[in-house]
Amino acid sequence: MTTGDRRQALDRFIAKKKFVNEPFYRVDLDEAERLKYEAWVNQLARSLRKLSPSRQTKPVVLGMFKPVMKKFEATEGEDQDRFLGYLVELMDIFGVESSDGLLSTWRHGYDMTEEIKAREAQLQALNAQALAAMTPDERALLERLHAMTKADAEEMLRSLFGAPVFDGEGSKMWSATATDRSSTLTLVERWGSLTLLWQVDGRFIYTRRL
Repeated sequence: MTTGDRRQALDRFIAKKKFVNEPFYRVDLDEAERLKYEAWVNQLARSLRKLSPSRQTKPVVLGMFKPVMKKFEATEGEDQDRFLGYLVELMDIFGVESSDGLLSTWRHGYDMTEEIKAREAQLQALNAQALAAMTPDERALLERLHAMTKADAEEMLRSLFGAPVFDGEGSKMWSATATDRSSTLTLVERWGSLTLLWQVDGRFIYTRRL
């Protein structure tokens, strides 16, 4: 992101109502408590927004997370998980791909970096198997899907396949190549992140985080 794009992304992040019910976060916080948690997260985002471009680096960003993480130590586990989701959104805005174990150690008591790498390697292996099982037409479609970004994902799938056959809270599904839905593309949203799942019954499942 350019500096201007980053500021706009932070402004959108700050404006978003936080700690509300979502598909992966079902709690009923007292409104005063919800506002307190939201204020903690927004204060962090505003502090990050004030950083000069030269200081918008991984060590600085992660270092600024720590005082706010301290505040959330006494909160419920579900609220801590949702808080970490907001931190991941901020990491994305600043182009920080990994916390080097900071988030997992705070939440689970140990560094899950190697576990995450192992899961990613497993996912890539499954995607390689999926690619090998695709027909030439499916590979051509995959090439088009590789150009898809988080910002234009829904627009692109609507242009390719029309309206989704399922449009629920947190996910949307399109029938990709067959009216019987044997080939489907699904966008799954979780805490600000978006994942594409392409499933063809009996042959493959392909996964890509946008």
